[in-house]
Amino acid sequence: MKNSLDQAMQGLEALINADGSGMLDQIPSTATVNSGTGAAGPGFSSIVGMNIAAAFTDQQNVTVYPTETSASPRGSFTISYVDPVSQTIYSSQALPSTGGATAVGDYLFVFNGTVVGGAGTTQAAAAASIQGIRAWQVNSNTGTIGGLNRASYPGRLSTPVIALNAAVTPGLSQRALVLLGRALGPDAAAIKSMVWHLPPDQAYAMANLQYNVQIEYKSAVKGDKPEDMSYKLFQDTFGGRNNHISWNALPGRIDGLVLDNWYIGELEPLELYDFGGGSVVAPVPDIPSSPTGNNTYLSSHMFSYVTSFNLIDNAPKSGLYITGCTQPTI
Repeated sequence: MKNSLDQAMQGLEALINADGSGMLDQIPSTATVNSGTGAAGPGFSSIVGMNIAAAFTDQQNVTVYPTETSASPRGSFTISYVDPVSQTIYSSQALPSTGGATAVGDYLFVFNGTVVGGAGTTQAAAAASIQGIRAWQVNSNTGTIGGLNRASYPGRLSTPVIALNAAVTPGLSQRALVLLGRALGPDAAAIKSMVWHLPPDQAYAMANLQYNVQIEYKSAVKGDKPEDMSYKLFQDTFGGRNNHISWNALPGRIDGLVLDNWYIGELEPLELYDFGGGSVVAPVPDIPSSPTGNNTYLSSHMFSYVTSFNLIDNAPKSGLYITGCTQPTI
């Protein structure tokens, strides 16, 4: 149980980075999908080249949809292993194929149904999860957010966007400041509270900007070895604003969050589930394969975390987000 709380927080962070539908990642067009039918190991199914493999975890159940708003899933499967280094997820079972095989362009959702041999579930595709950053920070006057119709409040529920489609440059911070000033007024105190929420690929891109202007004074170098011109960690700020790096944020996107306008509505804090009498660990039932099973227990035990909360942005127009940020080669 030592690292279980961190693992639970990692899963919640993945949903906080998402769009509120329960979707964790879309299989990109550059990915390779292999649906294995053999034994575990060489016969593993795999999806190689995900955007955010770190958003998933070993032994997690996920549901596959052909579109993000589809009501008919292809089915569900259990992830055996996640390899965030190669952006790959593996499964010892064949990938779902109801209505067509799992393929690039499909969406992987957090599981919310009943697995029956890896077949379909009853999960609803839309608005079934935490209203994350990509649910609130949307540049649109259509659709709904938090039960409100964006079309009824044009501009008020739409977040400014910079479609960069290029590499990050130092002037990007001032470009964002222009949009913040337009949304809040140049003297608004909330402007000062904006922070950058970004994936590590963009933190790396920001670090590369520093090396372009770095100067070494030869007179200050002592000894026979060259100076180390690199740094161990990412920078803490960009344009004077704090960097909050999330390892399961969407690559190629940077969000500017005005923290004064964000809240968490919490009904149940994250804690271990009480099975009764203060016991947070319980034996695992040996579910019978037929009605004549003996209903005994396995030798293993289980525990679970529970929580109930949602994320709220009371002024979506006050933030901003940047898309199409060039991803440096890793």
